[in-house]
Amino acid sequence: MKKLLLILLLFTCQLSFTQSIEGDWKGSLNVQGTTLPTVFHIEKIDSSYTATMDSPKQNAFGIPLDEVKLTDNHLSITHAAAQLSYEATLVDDTHLEGTFEQRGFSISLNLEKFSTEEKQTSAVKPNRPQTPMAPYAYRVEEVTFYNPKAKINLAGTLTIPQGKGKFPAVILISGSGPQDRNEEIFNHQPFKVLADHLTKNGIAVLRYDDRGTAASEGDFASATTFDFTDDAQAAIEYLKSRKEINKKKIGAIGHSEGGAIAPILASKNILDFIVLMAAPGLRGDLLLNLQRKKQEELLGINPEATQKRLDIFSEVYEVILDTSLTSEATEQQTLAVFEKHWKGMVPESKLAQINEQHNSEWLKTFIRFDPSPYLQKVNSGVLALNGEKDTQVPAKENLAAIEKSVQQSSEKLTLKSYPKLNHLFQEATTGSVQEYEEIEQTISPKVLADISTWILETTR
Repeated sequence: MKKLLLILLLFTCQLSFTQSIEGDWKGSLNVQGTTLPTVFHIEKIDSSYTATMDSPKQNAFGIPLDEVKLTDNHLSITHAAAQLSYEATLVDDTHLEGTFEQRGFSISLNLEKFSTEEKQTSAVKPNRPQTPMAPYAYRVEEVTFYNPKAKINLAGTLTIPQGKGKFPAVILISGSGPQDRNEEIFNHQPFKVLADHLTKNGIAVLRYDDRGTAASEGDFASATTFDFTDDAQAAIEYLKSRKEINKKKIGAIGHSEGGAIAPILASKNILDFIVLMAAPGLRGDLLLNLQRKKQEELLGINPEATQKRLDIFSEVYEVILDTSLTSEATEQQTLAVFEKHWKGMVPESKLAQINEQHNSEWLKTFIRFDPSPYLQKVNSGVLALNGEKDTQVPAKENLAAIEKSVQQSSEKLTLKSYPKLNHLFQEATTGSVQEYEEIEQTISPKVLADISTWILETTR
C-alpha cells in the first residue's frame, strides 16, 4: 500500500549478450509532474553481472532488486513484493529504451549511459525537521528478539522513558513492503518520529525491522500478513520479558497493513489497546480497487477507462477469492481473465508478469483478507485515525467499515478523521504518493499529540 514507486533495488544476474552494458546508466521517471532521477550501476564479475540502482531524489543509493534477465538485448527487471517491473531494449551501447510498470500503471523510462568522466552527484539532502537526533531524552537500546514459529531473530530499537517504574509500552507495526524499523520513505522516518514523541511522554516503544529487511533475519518475499502477525506477537512477548514494562499495559500501533495486524492480535486477547493509523476496514480486493480509483482520479485518467480496469481486476479478484481452487487452477484462471481483456494489446511476457504478481502468496492473502471478523472480536480499546486526503486507504470508506465492525465487539472505539492529511499523516495538498517527498513534515504534530494523549488516558 505504500512505496508504490520505490524502484530502488540491487540486481544480481547472469547476462550473456553481445553489446557492453557495464557502466552507469541514468534516466528519469516522470510521475504526476514530479521527476525522479534514476541511476543504474552495472558491473561485470567473472561471467556474471551485478547492478545497483539509485534514486538520488529519494536519498536512496545501492538498493537491491529481485531479478534481472537479459535475452537478445531485451532487459527485464522484476520486484515481486513491490509489484514492479522494468522492460527495456538495448538500442546501442549507450541507450536503453523501456517501460516501468507498477500495479497496472506504465511509465516510459529510457536510460542513457554516463561517459567515463561523468559522475553522479548526490542530491541535496531534503529537510526533515522532525527527525530526532542524539542525544535523546530517554534510554535507547538496540535489541533482538526471537520468533519461535519462524525460527528467526528480529532486530529493533527499544526506547524507554527516563526514570523508574513500570511504563506502558507499544510496538510499532509497519505497512506493506519491506520496511526498516523507522518505516523510512523519501528520507522521512515516521516511526522514529512517533517513537521519540511517545517515549518523551512516558510510553516505551519497540520498533523493529521487517523480517528479511535491514538487520532482521527471515525471508520477506515469501511472507504473508499472517507471518508478519507472528513477528508482531514475538515483539509483544519480548516486551513482556522486560522489567521496565507494565505487562498489563502493552499495545500496538499499526500503520496501513500494520493496522490489519493489530486487530488480529487484539482479537486473541494479546493486547491491552490498539491504535490504527490508515488501517484497512474493507476486504483487500475492495480496498485495492478503491485505491486504484482514487489514484487514477488524481492522475486525471478518463473515468470510463478507470471503470473498465476496475471491472477487469474485480474479475481477477473473484477468481482469487475462490479458495476452493488449487494454486495452479487459480493461476490459470487469472491468466485467462487477463488474456481475455488484454491479449493482443499487452505483450504475452507482460501478461505473464502481471499474472505472476497477482498469484504471489502475499497479494493473494491480502486480496482475501477481511479485517471485519477480527475487529468484531477485539478485546481492547481502539483508536482509529485516517487522513481525508489518503489515496491508499481512503478515510471515509475504511473508517466507516472499522466503526461498524468494532461496534459489534462492545469495546470502546475512538475515531478521528483529519481533513488535510495524507496516508503518512502529513499536511498535504493532493494526497498523491509523489507528494510525500516534497513535504518537509513527517507526521502532523496534532496526530502525535492525539495518539499519546489517548494512550495515556487508556492506560491510566
